[in-house]
This record gives sequence, structure tokens and C-alpha cells, in this order.
Amino acid sequence: MKNHYYVTTPIYYVNDKPHIGSAYTTIAADALARAHRLRGVPTFFLTGTDENSQKNLEAAEKAGATDLQTYLDFMAEIWKNTWRELGISYDDFIRTTEERHHKGVERFWRAVEKSGDIYKADYERDYCVGCEEFKTPSELMDGKCPLHPNRPLQKVKEENYFFRASAYKENLLQLFRDKPEFIQPVSRYNEIKSYVERAYEDFSISREAKKLACGIAVPGDESQRIYVWFDALINYMTAVGYGTDDELFKKWWPATLHLVGKDIIKFHCALWPAMIMSAAKSDALLQAADGSPLLPERVFAHGFFTIEGYKISKSLGNAVDPLELAKTFPFDAVRYFLLREIPFGEDGDFSLARLEDRYSSDLGNRLGNLVNRVIAMSAKYFDGKVPNVDAASASQAFADTEWTGASGLAALWQIIEDKIQAARLDHMLEAIWSAQGASLTTANKLVEQTQPFKLIKQDPEKTAAVLYALLEACRQFAWMVEPVMPHVAEGILIQLGQDAASERSKGLEVLKAWGGLKPGTELRPGTVLFPPLEKV
Repeated sequence: MKNHYYVTTPIYYVNDKPHIGSAYTTIAADALARAHRLRGVPTFFLTGTDENSQKNLEAAEKAGATDLQTYLDFMAEIWKNTWRELGISYDDFIRTTEERHHKGVERFWRAVEKSGDIYKADYERDYCVGCEEFKTPSELMDGKCPLHPNRPLQKVKEENYFFRASAYKENLLQLFRDKPEFIQPVSRYNEIKSYVERAYEDFSISREAKKLACGIAVPGDESQRIYVWFDALINYMTAVGYGTDDELFKKWWPATLHLVGKDIIKFHCALWPAMIMSAAKSDALLQAADGSPLLPERVFAHGFFTIEGYKISKSLGNAVDPLELAKTFPFDAVRYFLLREIPFGEDGDFSLARLEDRYSSDLGNRLGNLVNRVIAMSAKYFDGKVPNVDAASASQAFADTEWTGASGLAALWQIIEDKIQAARLDHMLEAIWSAQGASLTTANKLVEQTQPFKLIKQDPEKTAAVLYALLEACRQFAWMVEPVMPHVAEGILIQLGQDAASERSKGLEVLKAWGGLKPGTELRPGTVLFPPLEKV
């Protein structure tokens, strides 16, 4: 296993602009990338757009575009600008119409062809444009695609190229047995294992060019276009140099984590590894030192996303534009809500009412109120500075309270590390806000139980110890939530008199250690982290 972290989102169709569902996957990848960068791990975060799609062609025609590439350029820029405006920290944005991608796809195709796993045959099957996928009878429900029941299936009969996927059935099952963590969560693992066991067969990997006005030409055969999924999956390689820069590819491949929706898990967990197994037989760049294929380490599939209980749908007009949402809610709050509210790997629902509730209760009342109160009291009682106490003496739990002190924060950090490695940001946030140990909840209780605003009159020395413990906890909470809420974390650190960039350079192990907040540091109270929402 390489000492790097390479995380990807799906590449998105550009038949529409981003909505809160696509933002969810992208935010999750962004938070994981930020978490690993904070830990000093070389990190590469990839997102992008899938442009060789019949869906995009139909969208361009509907929009009245006279030139497909002009439409694709326009839409890809909308996606790029959306992620930039929302502060998504991607390292590269791949477009499947780029020359670098085409070069890598050609190299990959020829490797699979050289391995003897591409052949030509007649094909007749139902095709769902919504899924961009041929459907077997077992995948239909009452003769319709269960995901797009209102879109008539197309009966496709033509001569295509096929990928001999069935030759890798046993290899896939062995992969699943040896590395059950390859597919997560467990429900998706069971689903794919069952699919490969009962229904895995060769894939059609091209379409006749006369029937498809977009896509990459099959190498050596201009009469055929490469099937969108066969070309799209290769983006994870072409973005890091496959076909154009071997050294760059060696640096980053294999991918550490593919984040996908559960509707495309069959392609990522059954077709993609088989494709790599085949290509690796003929391309040494795709082989590990022992000759085994360099497969992605893990695929994590989240569930479907609904809005107030309804599937995101153009006909319902219920898609939520993340840029519009950011005009009402600080986007860090949206990031928190999505990653905390929705169990990662399961279906989830977006609700403005629940977002407002999380904003007020979790963020405003617990995190924001804690930071504001503790900093304001410290500034008021100790000349605008961090109390001048021995940090070690303030590290212990306080009698008759639930606060577990420095040891509790260290235990919380360990939970956080485990959850980040498991890509369970929802569980990570739950632990930070929990009612046990040294959490945001028990920190707030410590304020109520010790009442520094009264204690200062009776025991200034103990007040200094209490407030130092709470200030230091706020500093650590800031770094805990930084991958999810980077702007909020920076706001907390500024009020604590910290320079975030300078502190970050020290490395997370230093930042996690008790006593990082130096006594006598000048505080900067006053900024409200979560101001009341404007009613719209």
C-alpha cells in the first residue's frame, strides 16, 4: 500500500447543473481529502465531468445548441465554477473530452485487446438511456427500468465489440473473499457479490457510430464508438497520467477510494476491476511488483438522495442548487448537515427544516455558543488574554463534572482517526458532539457546572484553570472539525489568537497535544460564528 491518499468522486454528466445530491458526494470527498492533508499524507482529490454520453447529446439538442462541444464546454465550466465558489479543494478536474483522456483510453483499449478480451458480435438488448446501460431481463421490473420507469427502453440491435468480462468472474469472487473491504458498506458488498455469482456476463463496450454522434472512436475502427461506461471509468487513471505521464501515474495509482452512488456500483465494483485485471496482463504499468493487477483499494457507495422525501426530479422541480442554498446558510453549515445528518452509505433525505434545526442546535447553541462564551469570559476576566496558568494543571478532569480533560480529548482524537480511515465522517461528527468524555456537549456542561462568571468572585485561580481547559478544548475542536467546516475552524482559531496556516505547518500530532494554546496569548472575541438566519 502506497503512502498516499487518492480519492475520487464520480465524473458527473453535464446534462444539468450541480444539485445538492452531487454536492453531497463532492463534499464528502473534499472533507476526506482535507482530513488526510491535515495529517500530512500526500493527497490527490479528483472530480470532473463525463461528456461522452447520449444524455449530454440529448440535453444539448433540447437546449438548442448547434455545436455539441460548445455546449459541453459551457456546462463543464458551470460545474467547475460551482465547486470553486463552494470552496471544494479538488486537485484536478478531468473532462472525458480532453486529449489526455483519449490517449489513456486508447492505451487501455489496446491493452485489453492484446490480452484477447475484446471480440465482436451481434447484440440485441433493451437499453436504458437514463442509466446509459443495457438491461438484462432480470434487471427489469414489469418490462421497465426500475430507476427510470417513465423512460421507454430502446431496443438495440447491432454489431458491437464486447469485453470478455465473464473470464474474470472467479477472479472477482476471489477478490471479494480476500478483500471484503474493497466494497463498502456491507450491504453493497453483498449486492455485488450476489450479482457476480448469478448474473455476471460479457459487456458490450461499443456502439455503432452512425447511431451515436458523441464518444471516443474505437482504436482502428471509426465505425464504432466506445461505450460511455468503458471510457468513463478510465478517467481515474487518465487524470493521473495513464497514457501521458508514466511517472505521475506510478506516484498516484492505485486510487485509495472511489466515492460513488449505489446506482453505479455495478460498474465500479464488477466491471472496473475486471477491466483492470485484463489490461494489466498486457500493460506492465498496471502491475504491482508481484505481477498482480493494481486495483483501487476501496469503493464506497452511498445511498440515494431525496428532497423532503421525494426523489430529485426535473419534473418535480425540487432540485436544490447548492449555490442558492449558500446564500441563506453558511456553506460550512450545509457541509456539516449533509455529513452529520445522513448515515454514509445509506439513503438520505435533505430537509430545510432539519438543516435549520442542526444550524441552531448543533452549531449555534453548542459549538458557536461554547466558543463565544468561553472566549468572552476569558477576555473579560483575564485582560483579553488566555489565562496565565500551567497548562498541565488544567489538563485534568474537574471533580463533579462529566468533563474528562486532556485524556478524554486524546481518546476522542483516536475515535476521529478511526472514523476517517473508515470514511465514516457521520460517525466522526457524532463523536465530537456526543454526551460523553471530552466532547462539545460535556464542554458546554462544564461551563454550566462550574459557572466561571460566578466562580471568578470566589476562586480566580480555579476559574483560570477552567477557562484555560475550555479554551484549549475549543482549539482542539477547531482542528477536529476543520476537514468538514474549514472556514468555521479558521474563525475559531482567529478568535483564539492563532494563525491557522502557521499552526497547520506544525503537523497534526503537535496540534493534537494538550497545551498548544499558550498562556498569555491575546484573544480576539466578538465574531459570531453562526449568526441568526435571515428569513427568506
